[in-house]
Amino acid sequence: MTALAAKIRDFFSDLWLDIELMFSRQSKEKKEAKIPSPGSVPAGSMGPGTLSGEARLMDFRKKKEEEKKERVKNTKLPGALKRLRLPKKTRLTFYDEMATLVGSGVPLIDALSLIQAQERNKNIKKLYAEMIHEINGGLSLAESMELFPHIFPKMQSALVEAAEASGNLKEVLAELVEEMEASQDFLKKVTGAMVYPVILVCLAIALVSGMLVFVIPKIAGMYEQANVKLPGVTQMVINISDFTVHYWPILLGAIIGGAVILYIIFAKVHSGRLVWEKFVSSIPVIGRIAKEKNIMIIASNMAMLMKSGVLITEAFAITKNTVGNLHYQKALEQIRQGVVMGKDVSQMMGLIDIRAQKFKEHPLFPLQMAQLIHIGEKTGTIAHMLFKIKKNYHKSIDYTLKNISTLVEPLMIFVVAALVGTILMAVMLPFFYIGSTIS
Repeated sequence: MTALAAKIRDFFSDLWLDIELMFSRQSKEKKEAKIPSPGSVPAGSMGPGTLSGEARLMDFRKKKEEEKKERVKNTKLPGALKRLRLPKKTRLTFYDEMATLVGSGVPLIDALSLIQAQERNKNIKKLYAEMIHEINGGLSLAESMELFPHIFPKMQSALVEAAEASGNLKEVLAELVEEMEASQDFLKKVTGAMVYPVILVCLAIALVSGMLVFVIPKIAGMYEQANVKLPGVTQMVINISDFTVHYWPILLGAIIGGAVILYIIFAKVHSGRLVWEKFVSSIPVIGRIAKEKNIMIIASNMAMLMKSGVLITEAFAITKNTVGNLHYQKALEQIRQGVVMGKDVSQMMGLIDIRAQKFKEHPLFPLQMAQLIHIGEKTGTIAHMLFKIKKNYHKSIDYTLKNISTLVEPLMIFVVAALVGTILMAVMLPFFYIGSTIS
């Protein structure tokens, strides 16, 4: 009976999915019929030879980009797909299965249909069904992904687009899976290095709070009955305990409110983010890790995009949106504009003339990185050099995190012990006065 009920449930779920998609497509087709295509400009409206070859190429790409934006804007998605967010693990599984199926010679539509059939989440099934419908309508895989910019990041759709144009979709999908797995492993290492210190800090806060709320008030009452003069440290601890017990709602509200305000200022406000990033970069060890992490992300994304055939200016524009640091976003945009003007990337990073020993230290990019890119520019192997830069900084961060984990654990134990020991000393110190008074 359970198996029969499951089959009936799946049948009606798929039926409802088909009905939703049918009405969505009909509405979209009616809307598209009313809107003229952005590319339907008469061929004779612009005379031949009025633009140079490079300018025509830029104009063509700009029109293609506008067409994509217009198509995404005019695409009417079901409400469930507008709210859908794919976890990184689900996206990784999707690319992995696509790489396996496409690499085995399975046609694109059949590969998507197989992945859709295996999916149990109704909304994700709906996403794959919509992509299959769009590809059947003449779009490529990358173009169908671009219809869902909130689900598939721009960099991933750009990689797939370049792979489809060059005919190496299988290899690019496999490299994308490998890169995402490496990124997840790196994130686990960073998280793992922070777990133990965070647990110790939380335990210390819980222990100190428990002593201030439950233990200190009872001892303070005992000292008051004994009528002894308290040392300054003890009196300070008792005052903090009294404030915590009587005004804990205000204290808790101030802590939460302050945290929210600081988060809004330093995470949402542009000037606040710039100040916070500057402050983090000035911290001795953490600042170096943050800098190396940003460089590693930039090198990795640039290498993948360029290896797949994306132009270097477009690669800079796409990579700029994958970096969270505003200073690096501005620097990448400046380098992109310099490349458009005919300058070398290494020159924009501070390597003015290596033979004449003319260097200008870039605040964000080290000269070693500029030198490797300079070699790549001369030999035509920029993507290979960027992969090497990413690998070097990955090793450096990994080594630093291991050292931090080794040093932080005993340091945190010492800090917690010193904090709790200070409170215990403040509590026990008056007993000496009580003893001398009784004597």
